[in-house]
Order: sequence, then C-alpha cells, then structure tokens
Amino acid sequence: MRSPLPSAREKSPDRNPFHVDQAVGRHSSRRVVVVRVGVTAARPNRPKPLTAGIPIARRRVTTAPSAHTPTEPYVNAISAISSTSSFVVRTAIVRRHELVLLALLLAETFYLSVTLDTQPLIQIQAIWGTVIGWAPQYLRLAIAMAALMLLLGGRGFMVALMTPREHMTTEARLQLVGVHLLAVLTLASISSVVFAAGPSVAARPGLWAAAWSLCVVVTISTWALALFPARHWRDLAIGFRTPIALGAAGGTAVWVVGILSETLWTRLAGYTFSLVAAMLRLVYPDVVSRPEILAVGTSRFRVVIAPDCSGYEGIGLIVAFLGIYLFAFRKDLRFPAALMLLPVGAVSIWLLNAVRIVGLIALGTAGWRQVALGGFHSQAGWLLFNALALTMVVAINRGGYFLKAARVHATTDGSGPDSTTALLGPFVAMLAAATVTSAFSSGFDYLYPLRLVAVTSALWACRGVYRTITWRGSRMAVAIGAATAALWIVTVPLDPSSKSGWPTALHAMTPGVSLVWLACRTAGYVLLIPLVEELAFRGYVMRRLITSDIDSVPIGTFRWLAFLGSSLLFGAFHGALWLQGTIAGMAFGAALVHRRSLGSAVLAHATTNGLIACYVFYTGHWSMWS
Repeated sequence: MRSPLPSAREKSPDRNPFHVDQAVGRHSSRRVVVVRVGVTAARPNRPKPLTAGIPIARRRVTTAPSAHTPTEPYVNAISAISSTSSFVVRTAIVRRHELVLLALLLAETFYLSVTLDTQPLIQIQAIWGTVIGWAPQYLRLAIAMAALMLLLGGRGFMVALMTPREHMTTEARLQLVGVHLLAVLTLASISSVVFAAGPSVAARPGLWAAAWSLCVVVTISTWALALFPARHWRDLAIGFRTPIALGAAGGTAVWVVGILSETLWTRLAGYTFSLVAAMLRLVYPDVVSRPEILAVGTSRFRVVIAPDCSGYEGIGLIVAFLGIYLFAFRKDLRFPAALMLLPVGAVSIWLLNAVRIVGLIALGTAGWRQVALGGFHSQAGWLLFNALALTMVVAINRGGYFLKAARVHATTDGSGPDSTTALLGPFVAMLAAATVTSAFSSGFDYLYPLRLVAVTSALWACRGVYRTITWRGSRMAVAIGAATAALWIVTVPLDPSSKSGWPTALHAMTPGVSLVWLACRTAGYVLLIPLVEELAFRGYVMRRLITSDIDSVPIGTFRWLAFLGSSLLFGAFHGALWLQGTIAGMAFGAALVHRRSLGSAVLAHATTNGLIACYVFYTGHWSMWS
C-alpha cells in the first residue's frame, strides 16, 4: 500500500515550506492531519522541525478514513493556509488557557485593589512602609511599561509573544496554576496584616516586607510560567531586548512625569477658573469671582473649581484614547500630520470642560439648582468626552486629511447607509439622547423614553444592513452573561445615595405612568442597550482594530489587539466602573468569538443586564442599575 505521505524526494522543501504529519488515533477511526507552518531545510525520510525565525502554527484538519491515498485533505489545508500569514493561522485558533489566565489576572488584580487599603502604610514614617504602600503605583508603572513595549515592538513583538515555539502539557500548566492560586491566597493574607500596620508588623517590619515581596514575585512568575514556558520568555527577552529596554525606560519616565504633574493640577484649575469667569461675563452682569478660593458664578449660584474639575482628567482620557487610535490605525493615517490630533483633542476637551462649568452655573442661576447639581454635574463631563471622541473619529475617517488614501465606504445595495453608519449610528444616537435627557434631570430621568425613540429610529433606518449579520445565539452565551452578572453584582459597590430619589419620584407618579416608565427603562436596559453597544464595540471597533476595511473582516474574527482594545474601550465607556466594564467586554467578546455570531454577544450582554435588573427589582438597590 502506498504511503499516505509524500516522501522527501516527492516533495521539495524549497517548493513547499509546510510540514504535514499524519497520525491515526488508536481508539478512533478518524484521521487527524497536523499542518505546521514554517520554513525548513531538507532532511531524509521525514520533515525537519522548525529552525527559522517564524514560530510554529498548527491547524488540525479532520478527514474521514479512506483506503485511498489521502492527499487531498492535507493539500487543501495547505492551500488554504498558504494564502495567509502564519500569524493569521495562529491567531485564528484561540487557545482557551490564554483567555482564562488573562481573566484570572484581571480578577485577582481587581480583588486585591478593592479589598486592600494602603493608606495606613503611607502614614508610617518608615522606608518599608513607603515602599509597600506604593503598591498601586507599581501597577500603573507596569501598565505604562507594557504599553510602550507593545508600541515599540510593533506587530513583530506581538506575533512573537503570542506564538511560543513549544507548548507545555495540561498537567504541568495546572500544577503552575495551583501554585499561583496558593501564592495569591498567601499574598492576600499577608497583605491584610501588613497593610493594617499593626503591632506585629511594627515589631518585625523587615520580615513582613520580605514575605510580602516574595509572595508578589511568586504570584507573578507562576502566572507568567502558566501562560507560556520559561524558554519562551527568555527567547523573547533576548530577541526583543531593545524595545523591551526602551519600553521599560520610557514607561518609567512616563510614570515619574505623571507623579510630578500632579503639582500642576492647581495651576490648571486657575486657568480654567479664568476662562469660566471670562465666559460668564459675556452673559451675566453680576458675575461673582473669588480667585483665592477659585469660586465663580453669579449672585444666585456659584461653584468652586476644584483641581478635579480643572479638566486634567478629560485631557488624560482624550490623549490616551487618541494615542491608542493613532497606534492601532497607524498604517492608514498620514504622519506626522496625524500627531496634530493630540494637542487638538487636549485643547478641545479642556474648552468643553469650561463650557460644562458655564452650563452648570447657567442652570443653577435659572432656578434649576437640583438639575445642575444632579444629572448635569455627574453626567455632562463624561458624555462630552464620548461625544468629542466619536466626533474626532468620524472627522478623521470622513474628512480624509489625516488619511493616506480616501476611504470608500461600502453599502448593502448602493442606496442605504454604509456599514459604519449602521454599526455606530444607533450608539451615537443613544449618546446624544442621553446627553439631553440626563442634563435636564435632577437625579431622576423623566425623559428616558426619548432615548428609546432616538435609538429605535436609528436602528430602523439601518435595518437593511442588519439582515446580513448572523444573529444566532448559544447556551454558552447565556452562561457567560450569567457569570458576568454575578461578577458585576459582587464587585460593584453599593451607593445608597445614588439614585436614592427614584422610589420617591416613582411614587409621585400615577401608577400607570410609573409602570410605563419602568417598562421603558427595563426594555432599554435589557434589549436596546446590549444591541446598540455590541453593534458598536464588537461589530465595529473589534473589526476596525484589525483593518480599516471592516467589511472584509468576518464578524467574530479574533486578534489579540482587537479583542483587548475593544474591551478596554468598552470599559472606559463605563467611567468609574472601567475595570468591571473591561472584564465584561472581554466576556462578551469571548461569546462573539465562540460562535462567530454577533447574536451571541448580544445575548450574553442582554442576559447580564436582565439579571442585574432582576436583582435591582428584588433588592431595591437602584444604584446597581447603571
């Protein structure tokens, strides 16, 4: 019988750079063909392992048993793989352990951050207390260094990071995960004692500090080794030593500058105060201005501009957003012209913050004091940031000045809205309606039904595009949504003062009106918001981070940059709950990738929101209803 695999003489390694290994299971009648992508040299009788610099990518192709020479299955597999790069083949198959370990690290970081308080250590006049008390700063330093390493290393660094040359067994990985979890529990236990700065810690500070540091090192190292083998980390450090060193140095510099810049907040607040006072004098004759305490307003209503209200937070957010955008779409943008977006965005958000303060004073002066101090004060800044970010993205893509080439937007039939408009239009409509209704509320949004009208109208106008999208769900999506709801309920702190006026406002309405309002609020929260946000973040952003032509990327295509980037943007959209939002975004993205269906992501999101709504109705904790 002829050998099922061509010999080295029949297949020249120069003409065909792929290895094909075939194995038949002992207790199975199915044949498994393993295709390895790589550049090899000739070797008698059998293919030679990978020796070039491109990591191995594997694809398993299952074929039915046959008595004939099974050349067609692996030839077809090779033809399919040869049309793309090794990175595309590698990332097309998502390894579950990477996602699980990443989610585990985020969950552990969040738990330690919310349960431990370093303030008692900072107050101790000792070196060890200061060093350990700066633990939250070390996390920010690590994030800055990692971001710059990825930025300087580029695509090659990402490819090398996510494609190890060798793989460990499941048993070895589980052992490392077990050690890691034990180290995390030990770290949490020791931290609870050390951060309390009790008498036992004061008696032996060096011993406790050494134990805490050792637990941190073991926790991080065991997690890294469970993710990838030690040899992979060593090869990565050697092969990319320059971007790693520059990223570490640059991240440290950014971290130091960030700490030093805190002293500039008061000066920025002074500039904001002067601008607000000047704008008020254009409208009101009785402007009250007290520069010594940064109080400004009118004779009927005035505010104090604290450093937190000076605009530095908005500047940081917009610069970070635009920085990520410039890096993600650097191949489509024209540099150095695109760098102008950074100062333009910073100045624009600072001016909008001043306009927000003027609007707040105007509302209070007009007699709407509760509206000014309620919904407008808490929501206007965040909504203005989202509006500016979306406006700049639309201007970049529509204007064409910052693009290397003019972009052609595809439509479904040549006359309807293009796919970009269909995916982002309802989200923009939701933000615009929320800006109007929230700004004119005083803790209770009576005008919430107007949001449903705006969003439903946008969805109806783009309905033709949605017919081309796969909407099937899955039981896995429901399970993911339930787990995300449980995480949200457990981790989001209850704020009795938030939405405390809702019961009073609902009782003040007639039963019919209150029932209609609750029905609209529930429908929007459980049905429309999941649909609109998944269209924007998983339907558009996740594909846009892969290529500028989103119509060429099937929904559900996985790339690490797109997966993490869309999740981080989704988290940023949730404001102070950015960490929970990021984890939820990763969960909904996993549901999308699992079935390659946007319907699965929408179903997971709707399940999460539905369970949270049930929890709110059952417990009466209205602050949980974001």
